[in-house]
Amino acid sequence: MGYNPGMELLAPAGNLEKLKTAVRFGADAVYCGAGSYSLRVPEASLSPEELAEGIRFAHDHGSRVYLAMNIFPFDEDFDAMLAYFKKAVDMGIDAVIFSDPGLFNALRRLESGVELHLSTQANTTNSESVRFWKEQGVSRIILARELSLERGSTIKKQVPGIELEVFAHGAMCVAFSGRCLLSSLLTGRSANRGLCTQPCRWEYRLREAGREEELAIHEDERGSYILNSRDLCMIEHIPELAEAGVDGLKIEGRMKTAHYVAAVTRVYRAALDRYYDGGAGYAFDPEWRNELEKVPHRPYTTGFYFPEREDDTEYTLKASPLRNYDFVGTVDQHDRHNGTLRILARNRFSAGSILEILDPSYPGVVKIAVDEIIDVKSGEKLEQAHNSYIVRVPVTVEPGHEVSRHSIIRTESGKDG
Repeated sequence: MGYNPGMELLAPAGNLEKLKTAVRFGADAVYCGAGSYSLRVPEASLSPEELAEGIRFAHDHGSRVYLAMNIFPFDEDFDAMLAYFKKAVDMGIDAVIFSDPGLFNALRRLESGVELHLSTQANTTNSESVRFWKEQGVSRIILARELSLERGSTIKKQVPGIELEVFAHGAMCVAFSGRCLLSSLLTGRSANRGLCTQPCRWEYRLREAGREEELAIHEDERGSYILNSRDLCMIEHIPELAEAGVDGLKIEGRMKTAHYVAAVTRVYRAALDRYYDGGAGYAFDPEWRNELEKVPHRPYTTGFYFPEREDDTEYTLKASPLRNYDFVGTVDQHDRHNGTLRILARNRFSAGSILEILDPSYPGVVKIAVDEIIDVKSGEKLEQAHNSYIVRVPVTVEPGHEVSRHSIIRTESGKDG
């Protein structure tokens, strides 16, 4: 794709559609789950057939694919994990993300030539740990989320010959480097085996033993969310990340929608391109932040990067994310001659809706008013389109602009006509 040199933009690929979406919207690399062996299963992993197709697609577009095998495995997991890894190597995987030293040892013995990246689950917090892993043959460290940007910069200076990756955007975990036992304790589904039920997002109430009445922790009728964290957002701090020596910026969100992947990847791609093109003339564009407000998220924070700013990571008001826009479909075809879009609907929208189109080949957001909806199969007019409908709507766009196939379509929540 010919992206600018500098920090690599790494986007989540929870399934094949999201992998392709991330690549189309500007990801230098994507990370995806290895069957049952990543920390997002089974909903956010690729089958071997999907992985092969995804790798071909990414490589054809100049992007890389990293395979997450970062569960904490038991002895009985190793044979199947190594067999899956060997298949992925044959498919052309670019790197594997691991957290367990035993798995690392087994992977290293295979001498596959594939890069080995240490997961944030390994909670690497100092230069001696980084130096140790470098000496073992690890090429990239995904630093613990608890580190400040200053500490990350110090590590880079102390161990300059290794790549450092950090999270730049997305949900955060209340546990140290994500190693949480709550889900296992409360539901029997282990977060460290990829089955987290996110009990940190649940509503809790405090009650003293021997009393029936509940005690208020926070003056809020919806309850207390003492474990609930804000979402990370570093879009306003691209220069600081670059100056700290960061090699890779990771977007969290393999469980998120294709709209989320497209919108967030698109914004960070634009910011990185402007930074590396503009040099000293770089300026933050407030529209980037506005775009990030349109994806489902909890209130944003810079996490632990700037401790002196006391930017709280805890959010105690509500568990569900803010949702301003809904993902309603993708573009299947733009017929410029007839002035229509064929849309593969994913959620409901109505005649009278205002739709916004995120096109990977167009820098702005295309807005269209839906005057009518025609069912492609029957030719009938519809009042609404729903999931799995294929419909046609008339559009007027900028002269010369052909809307790309697979463009993402959204509408403002509660305003679908």
